Amino acid sequence: MTSRTIAAACPGIVRRILSGPLRAVAAVWLAAGSPLWAADVLIDGIHANDLTTVGLAPEVFEYHKTTGYRRLFEYLRSRGVVCDRVTEGQLDAQRLARCRLLFINLVSAERPPFLVSEIAAIRSFVHEGGSLLVITDHSNCYFHAHRLQPLMAELDLQSFTSTACDEPPHTLGNGKGWITVTRFKPHPVTAGLKCLALQTSGCVDPRFAVALTSPLSWADAWSTGLYGEENAPGFCGNFRRDPGEPAGPLGVVLARQLGRGRIVVVADQNMLGDSFANYADNYRLWLNAVAWLLDREGLGGVQPYLDWRSPRILCYEPYDHPAFGRPDPDGSYNAWVLLSRSWWTFANDRVSDPWDLLVFAYNDCELPAKAASAVAAHLARGKNVLVLNAHGDALDDASGVVGQVLKAAGVARPERRVQGGKLILQLPAAGAIHVLGPDRLLDNWVLPPPIRPPTAAEKPRIEELLGAVRDALAAPARSDR
Repeated sequence: MTSRTIAAACPGIVRRILSGPLRAVAAVWLAAGSPLWAADVLIDGIHANDLTTVGLAPEVFEYHKTTGYRRLFEYLRSRGVVCDRVTEGQLDAQRLARCRLLFINLVSAERPPFLVSEIAAIRSFVHEGGSLLVITDHSNCYFHAHRLQPLMAELDLQSFTSTACDEPPHTLGNGKGWITVTRFKPHPVTAGLKCLALQTSGCVDPRFAVALTSPLSWADAWSTGLYGEENAPGFCGNFRRDPGEPAGPLGVVLARQLGRGRIVVVADQNMLGDSFANYADNYRLWLNAVAWLLDREGLGGVQPYLDWRSPRILCYEPYDHPAFGRPDPDGSYNAWVLLSRSWWTFANDRVSDPWDLLVFAYNDCELPAKAASAVAAHLARGKNVLVLNAHGDALDDASGVVGQVLKAAGVARPERRVQGGKLILQLPAAGAIHVLGPDRLLDNWVLPPPIRPPTAAEKPRIEELLGAVRDALAAPARSDR
């Protein structure tokens, strides 16, 4: 009996061996019997569009590509996770036996539906010890909820066609669909999470929800007409709280065990895409989920992910007053995505971590005393700070970012100079605070959205931003040299 035959006949046993201490030996053994030895992750490219090889890149503006999962999957591969994909045929016991985790991205109506035999094979795969990661989304966009309902029913999971909406301070802008989530149930998938950010999410089965919206939230009903001719393909609701719509808290991420297997459902595709995975703790959710589903605790480590690329930039983001996650005209979401295209960029309030550059969207941002001290320590290490939008007459205001940081650093009068369209405040024997402009706003009014090429008028503003980041990443010109 070859290893290939055993893998097909006894998938549960093989998966348990591959997740145990003899994993490396078992992998060699399987490889000797077949070139198609068991993969860690099988990507379903039959029923869903495979976005694991596309993502943010210069001159890429197509919506689905900018929200692809390329970075997250490249990181998994860099950690030795073997990923394979299937793009034609059917999912059956033999194919599933060669993987430990089946990944199903947001399914769509133009893709083939799940056959009865495939649903039975997936259910058996999970019951015998396999893992399943499913991405859903808001309402019934692309008819994904109806497409998934037969599979979800066989996995004893409820399906929904609503959108998780919320109210301030749990929103990222003036709308009610881009929201923050700060309520978590204890679970390996939620370990270390402070905040998740979603760009219009669906809902998950509340019985197994581990991440939930606030009590102010509600499930916004989807809208469509006969034959789905209205409001397609997103099928959003009206983003207003109407009578009869269920009140929150609502589940947006679930994790459960079924038989000997494990399931995670994440109800927003965008939150894990290249343009938003490093916002808040979204990437931490991904690391936790994959580590739990593959039963490889080491994959959940945050530091290897932070250290994966450099230089490392932090866009400081207080979640109750967001800027880089704010899509409104006075927000800085477009700047966030521009920086993320070119650098290893994060947006959160964990300012005490070692960063190569700290970026503030606005000077009028109130910093907790601990955060101001951390920024001062960052400058003392010879690193720089960049402020994108500031009014020149407010730079001496003690309540602004500049004033708070200078006070924490114990510097009353830093050396001032103008260089390349920036005001540079040089601290003695330390880094500098670069203020772009000032009085030159770089908000969403003047920077292009991620999904269209810049106009001729916008290109100079883009280069102004990117040039300022390049300058601030360079070694500071210290006044004591």
